[in-house]
Amino acid sequence: MVKIIPWIGLLIILFILGKGLSSLVWSNPLSHVKNFRIFYGTPTVEIIHSISKNDLAIIESVAFSNPDLELLKKSNTTLFGYVSLMELENWNAKLKEHVVEEDYIKQNGKRLYIEQWDTYIMDIREPHYRDVLLWKIDQMIVKRELDGIFFDTVDDLEYYFSSDPQLVKDMQLAYVTLLEEIEQRYPKLLIIQNRGFQTYKEETHSYIDGVLWEDFQANNPKEQSWTNEWITYFKKEQSSKRVKLLTVVMDENSEKLSEFHHFTPFFRSKNTYQTID
Repeated sequence: MVKIIPWIGLLIILFILGKGLSSLVWSNPLSHVKNFRIFYGTPTVEIIHSISKNDLAIIESVAFSNPDLELLKKSNTTLFGYVSLMELENWNAKLKEHVVEEDYIKQNGKRLYIEQWDTYIMDIREPHYRDVLLWKIDQMIVKRELDGIFFDTVDDLEYYFSSDPQLVKDMQLAYVTLLEEIEQRYPKLLIIQNRGFQTYKEETHSYIDGVLWEDFQANNPKEQSWTNEWITYFKKEQSSKRVKLLTVVMDENSEKLSEFHHFTPFFRSKNTYQTID
């Protein structure tokens, strides 16, 4: 028994060292982010100055001129360009020029229109639609020298098609195909995914550098068990440096809960990303 104790001690030391070495080898490129901002409006010089105070910013680059971006790039802010994965905005005339009828999801022969956002749900399974997204990424992110892509509306594929698990899986795999193409073409681009937690867990975790938990809530009894489940999951993911977890909060309790779990919150005081307080 006495002889076994030194071996146990040695194993414990090796385990601790192994964890330390793995942390040195595996480093998430967003681990340094202590604050961030989301802004989709048209910037002013004052707004650009405010954004530049953050470690990371998510912007709709269509609204930024080249001089605007040059001002931002003088700071150390990591810039992510907005790309809606599953929804086509009616206002985006330039992008609409590139889509074809087969790119739209159809229900009972009609396009699936989301009145709240004035958008159409698109079919990520269609190679042509993925090419449209790659065109936007190339034009609005790569050529404008942003650091990464922010994929919004990822959870649409789980939400709108939840009654058809096979369709959800097909869309998840089509999203993976897009991510693989991005990795092949632009290996240095970083990627943040908005929500779509099940999709991240099942399929996209190997490609994603950050996850945004939009509408992170501390006091929502209807979703408390769901919230606790995903907090536990992403705490493990983040502690292993596989992903950086960002949150959008709208009250102090949610902000405190996010910080307690070492997630990085962005406090949104208004229900819009078009202005800066």
